[in-house]
Amino acid sequence: MTTTTQNARSQPAVKKTSVKRRTSALKVALRAIYWIIVVAVIAVVGFIAFEAFWTYYSNSR
Repeated sequence: MTTTTQNARSQPAVKKTSVKRRTSALKVALRAIYWIIVVAVIAVVGFIAFEAFWTYYSNSR
């Protein structure tokens, strides 16, 4: 075993710590708007599908 291998093994592992940064209010607002739009689009698609089904079901009698 060489001295460099001995030194590498005897050193403790270096812990990496991350610096906590404040989240930007703009990013939080944009993320909220994004999810509101996604939910709204899913709601509109669901409503259109329901209306199409209901119209088809009502006319089939």
